[in-house]
Amino acid sequence: LVQISPSPQPHAAAAVCRERIMEGREDDKKGGAAAPGSSAPGTRFKNLVSREYYSHKKKVHSVAWNCIGTKLASGSIDHTARVWSIDPHGHSKVKDIELKGHSDSVDQLCWDPKHPDTVATAAADKSIRLWDARSGKCQVVELSGENINITYKHDGTHIAVGNKEDELTIVDVRKLKPVHKQKFPYEINEIAWNKTGDLFFITTGLGIC
Repeated sequence: LVQISPSPQPHAAAAVCRERIMEGREDDKKGGAAAPGSSAPGTRFKNLVSREYYSHKKKVHSVAWNCIGTKLASGSIDHTARVWSIDPHGHSKVKDIELKGHSDSVDQLCWDPKHPDTVATAAADKSIRLWDARSGKCQVVELSGENINITYKHDGTHIAVGNKEDELTIVDVRKLKPVHKQKFPYEINEIAWNKTGDLFFITTGLGIC
C-alpha cells in the first residue's frame, strides 16, 4: 500500500513504512511529464510524501476507506484483509489488524456506510465475511460462486455480491441471508447502488450498464 500526503512529516516515519519525497512532478493532459515548476496543464504533484505499508505477503487486490476516513482496509490474494489506522498527517504510529478466515483470495472489500468499524470482504472461497475491524471477529455468509465484487447499499441494510459465474446475490445484512439471486447471460463487471438505494447498476461485457 502507498499513502500520499500533502506535506512531508519526516518525524513520523515508522518501521513499517518508508518515505519518498516527490517534488515538482506533474503530468500534462497527454500523459507526458513536465519539468518541475513549469506551467503545463494537468495534475500537479508537488512536495508530496509517499509511505509504503508492508504486511501482505502477496498481491493486493482491493483497498477502501471507512465512512469517516479513519481506517483503511486492504484485501489480498494471500487470503487475508488488513485494517490500517492511519493518521493522514503522520502524527501517530500506524497500526494494523489482520483479518484471517478466508481460504482463498480476498478480491474485493467495502465498508459499512453507517458503521465505521464494520468491513465486508468478498473472496474466491464462495463466502463473504462481515468483520469487526476492532476485534477481528467476523460473521460468515456462504454463497454459490467465487466472489469478485461487493458493495453496500447506502443505508447499510443490504450487500450486493457478484461472482465469476456472472451471478448477482443480494444479502440482507440484518439476517445474514441471501434474499435475491439472479444469473446473467453476459459478463458482469462492476456493481453499485445509487444514493437513495432505489436503483441498482451493473456494468457488462456487452459495453452497456
